[in-house]
Amino acid sequence: MKQIFLAGVAITAVMTGSAFAADMPLKAAPAPILAYDWSGFYLGGVIGGGWTRTDSSNPGLGIVGTLLNVPVVQTTDSSGFIGGIEGGDRYQFGKLVVGWEADMTWGSQNGTSTNTFGPSFFPPLTITRTITADTNWTGTATSTLGIAHDRWLVYGKAGVAWAHTDYTVNSTVNVPGFTTGLFSGTGSENRIGWTVGTGVEWAIWNNWSVKVEYDYLDFGNKTVAVNGTLLPAIGGGLGISRGLEDTTHVNQVKGGLNWHIAPNFW
Repeated sequence: MKQIFLAGVAITAVMTGSAFAADMPLKAAPAPILAYDWSGFYLGGVIGGGWTRTDSSNPGLGIVGTLLNVPVVQTTDSSGFIGGIEGGDRYQFGKLVVGWEADMTWGSQNGTSTNTFGPSFFPPLTITRTITADTNWTGTATSTLGIAHDRWLVYGKAGVAWAHTDYTVNSTVNVPGFTTGLFSGTGSENRIGWTVGTGVEWAIWNNWSVKVEYDYLDFGNKTVAVNGTLLPAIGGGLGISRGLEDTTHVNQVKGGLNWHIAPNFW
């Protein structure tokens, strides 16, 4: 009889607990955490360093250059701090992020090279040539492609590049005990080429992100007009224009801060 009573108490407790649980409100499931969306327009600023290599040659000198042993190529390495602005637009499809970006940077990437040469048939005579190259702005317009992992974005870019470079060329003739100016001139040019780059970006807040990026800019070979004076020490000299063939390559490392200002409207 006692066993039957205990069994009845247990059954009643189970039934009462089940009814009480059925009357309790269900707790809502936590809202899912959405991945960061990289789509939309952005504007920002960049700062970093630029390194430019300019290989210069004088094919127009012909037989004179051969007799004087003018070097086939004179390399001028330039470097300096750069800073600028950028902007673009992106579309995200799953983890794939595509878009476009344009930037403009300013800074004095300045460098000087000096080379001494002369005719082998008269060793006492030498010519010293100094070339200064200063790339003071660059710009790019690129397509971008990246892979997103929530707030991290790894991307590559490729497109068109522009640059402006100023040149100064000075040459002197040297013999033992005597030196005089041979040529002094300046030139400048705007160049167009191509660029590729890669970087990583991190969304530190809903509308803000930071990035680190490397870009390579190639401007190929171009003849630059250097206008100056031949024998400047003699009565003011003779005005002359020389062609200097340059092959220019630029490397840039930049850090940036972007403000994601608006979503795409289509």
